Amino acid sequence: MLQQHKKTTLMKKILILSLLLLSQMVASAQQLEGVYKNGNDSIIFMGDKVSFRITGFAGLSTVQVGEGSYELIENFMLINTTDYPGHKTSYTSQDAISEDTCRVRVVSIDNYPVQGILVESKNSSGKVLNAGVTDSNGSVIFTDFDKIGKITAFAMGYHPITFDFSMGKDYIIKIAENDIIENRTVAFRINIIDDKSFSILLLSDDLKTNKDLEKELTKLNKRASKSNLIEKRFTKELPIFIR
Repeated sequence: MLQQHKKTTLMKKILILSLLLLSQMVASAQQLEGVYKNGNDSIIFMGDKVSFRITGFAGLSTVQVGEGSYELIENFMLINTTDYPGHKTSYTSQDAISEDTCRVRVVSIDNYPVQGILVESKNSSGKVLNAGVTDSNGSVIFTDFDKIGKITAFAMGYHPITFDFSMGKDYIIKIAENDIIENRTVAFRINIIDDKSFSILLLSDDLKTNKDLEKELTKLNKRASKSNLIEKRFTKELPIFIR
């Protein structure tokens, strides 16, 4: 009788240990770690944090960047992005050269003029009053600015900016080249192929999490499948050991 009791106790301990090991395996399977790359694209996992630099989903030449915490839900990966710590578009103002004009000049992070940026003047309600595309000097000039409340500058592949207009000022916009995703939830479909690679497809760079999440992800996934969008495969970079 005593021997049977010991045997039962041992079996229970083995069962509990097996369940603990299984739960740890499942947990580790749901946790990614390290640097994964596809050409110049990269996704870096550090604990429950992730940073990404991806192209091809928002346009052939558009680079999307962001970072935040992530979670895996079935075959989806959600990234809750936070404030981006890298280069972002900014502006400075200076006294206007002419009383009759407002000059907006757009330059790169390295202070070179950027051509082809759409600059809009808007009233306080957000209605577009005038618009122009920056010339070879990176400039747009507004002459009718009595009703201007805000200035906006944007183009595909650049981080947009909107700021308040002040009479008697010219502006220099230092524009960042990347499409920066911050303080939004990004949704990917993810297929974990093995412990060294996975493929992803961007479903949304602004997922509304206040909706029925499962229903919203299913809808986005069906839409992506109908569009025949192509997933991108990322492979883990192994550490380099130097003798």
